[in-house]
Amino acid sequence: MPTPAHRHLDRAARLWSAIRRYGIFEAAVVVVAFLIYFTVRSMVVGRAGEAMVRAFNLIELEQQLHIYWELRMQAWILDSYWAIKAMNWIYFWGHMPLVALLAVWLFVFHRRAYYRTRNAFLASGAIGVVIYWLFPVAPPRLVPFSGFIDTMAAFDRFGYNAQETEAFVNPFAAVPSLHFGWALLLGAVVAWVGRNPAAVAFGIAWPVAMFFAVVMTGNHFILDAVLGGIVSFAGFGIALLIERWWPAIRGALTARLLALEPVE
Repeated sequence: MPTPAHRHLDRAARLWSAIRRYGIFEAAVVVVAFLIYFTVRSMVVGRAGEAMVRAFNLIELEQQLHIYWELRMQAWILDSYWAIKAMNWIYFWGHMPLVALLAVWLFVFHRRAYYRTRNAFLASGAIGVVIYWLFPVAPPRLVPFSGFIDTMAAFDRFGYNAQETEAFVNPFAAVPSLHFGWALLLGAVVAWVGRNPAAVAFGIAWPVAMFFAVVMTGNHFILDAVLGGIVSFAGFGIALLIERWWPAIRGALTARLLALEPVE
């Protein structure tokens, strides 16, 4: 005969299953993550001086590595209005709007891959937020006398105004570039779960396009993108560890709760 503790756990399990099934928990996670990001953002917006110094140091490092190609890459599109618009479009619409769309697709059709990817995003986002807080770095477009043009500000007022909304953007979150890192991570997930030529093509094309977009729009340095990829896949590694160990942790917690039931 089920004990009161078993009945309470069974009701809690059914409630938790319903919450997850209808996406209530996922919405709550997004809200909490946004609030954390907003709090961290408010801590770094006044640290422009150190963010600029780090950006100059990053330029020097890329020059030493002979990969300071950002100005040359941006010059490739400056003579073409439509090339600029295309890079702006990819940078803005290929980030959160497309991530949200693919998250819904994964949640509906590939639930296990969705949870793994969500955990990877949260873990890499947490790593990124800590780095943004400890080491704010200005993007190329904000570095004075560097020669970069802010293509979003010059050619896409809608995207620029949305991008600059204070509640959503940390202006000194150049390193790591989760714009690129998440595109790379989600592209790999789409290619893996799709397992057809179209999915694989998308999984390759999207991060490649995002890499050029983040650089050519003046929003990130090349090393920002490299570090973004590293952080995103570190988050994926953490997600795999969570997936592996969570059942054991959940079982131990359940056993502990049952052990606390008073003896009648």
